[in-house]
Amino acid sequence: MISVLLFLSSFIGSFLLSFRHAPIFAFVLYQLIYFFNPKNRWWGSNVPDLGYSFFTVVFMAIILLVNWPDAQKNKLTQLPSFRWLYFFVAIYSAVYIWSAFPSYHVEALVPLIKSAIIMSIAFKLCNSPKALDYMLYGYAAGAAYLGYYIFQVGRNSGDRVEGIGMVDSPDANGVAAAIAPAAVACLFYFWRNNLIKHKLPFIVAGAFIVNALALINSRGAMLGLAAGGAYFMWRLFFAPVQRKNQKLTVIFIAFAGLASLIYVADKSTIERIYSISQESEVVENRETGATRMVFWAAAWDMAKDHPLGLGRGGFEINAPLYIPRNINTGRSRNRAVHSSWFEALSEAGYLGLFTMLMIVLTSFLMTKKCKKLLNAPNHLEDYFKVICIESMLITFVITMTFLNRMRAEIFMWCILFVACAYNVYYLRKLHLNSDASENRTTELT
Repeated sequence: MISVLLFLSSFIGSFLLSFRHAPIFAFVLYQLIYFFNPKNRWWGSNVPDLGYSFFTVVFMAIILLVNWPDAQKNKLTQLPSFRWLYFFVAIYSAVYIWSAFPSYHVEALVPLIKSAIIMSIAFKLCNSPKALDYMLYGYAAGAAYLGYYIFQVGRNSGDRVEGIGMVDSPDANGVAAAIAPAAVACLFYFWRNNLIKHKLPFIVAGAFIVNALALINSRGAMLGLAAGGAYFMWRLFFAPVQRKNQKLTVIFIAFAGLASLIYVADKSTIERIYSISQESEVVENRETGATRMVFWAAAWDMAKDHPLGLGRGGFEINAPLYIPRNINTGRSRNRAVHSSWFEALSEAGYLGLFTMLMIVLTSFLMTKKCKKLLNAPNHLEDYFKVICIESMLITFVITMTFLNRMRAEIFMWCILFVACAYNVYYLRKLHLNSDASENRTTELT
């Protein structure tokens, strides 16, 4: 019953706020629908059977049209990462012509095109730093709900949690990858807010997210969150401009985080983390975590024979030809490549891999420009918001290195968050400075 009430209140509230408060709430609604995923939840039969995602996207388009005079100021052509994203969509579309399984490839291509369109609309709707906050709130709230749902379900498949995913992330590892960056967002807002009543929602949300990661036992997500969280904490601790008692706050957060991890981690979680260092070598008699490096080498060899890629499913069907016969791959030799980078290489070729790398690289370069402009005492919170978004991207990039998440929604969201920060903190500031300079020139003449 709680899930139904949360879903309906979030749906109605975001719908109304899109008109009355800020248009970006249309995208927040999309975020919440993604995580609630009512069609595949046990409580889904208690809400009307509607195409919620389709309705939300249409609603976003309507809100965009209503707010077009302001939205057109956000120029998609000025975003380096989005230009590379559109180029990747074009490459992936062209691969259809020579893909190994054209119909299977289309099933991946259509959602990719839809996602690029939705992210473009969302960028147009984000017109202020506060709107960027709302997007991050929506992400944290959706991930927290999923963490709560996982807490309710518990481990239902050995030492894992299965059957709790979203549309594009049905398996446990995909779910862990989707919620891990949200923990960094909770960390940032816990630091930014001074009052306990404002910190409390992020403490609760972060607790549900971290507990869910412990229940799921995804090593890739654990590594990603450890790296992204450590980077954020390091930047907080050694920041050249700090607010009062910032270093003490960082130390407190670090100890509190370790204490909570000890509390939620059980024997299987500890063994799963410990196995990261233990399974560093490939053995022939069983599959280990290091076996995926054999898959990566196989994808590289496959790319030499098929430099333009083979489309979705190309690696799986050809894997037995490239994986050495003496390597144990479990129940089947038709395995996934288990890395988004090699997924891009095997599906879209060398050009696809290069484009993926450029999407990520340009995103980090965009955050660098934002930080340079915001590195001042009066922009401290916005500076660390950009650090937070950067840390979230680091978290997902490391996680997707060990999973096939090249087309993941949350990867697109991380790229979107960077683009919105780049727009509101860098591009718009440049425009304001340019306008001010023109006004001064006019006054002098």
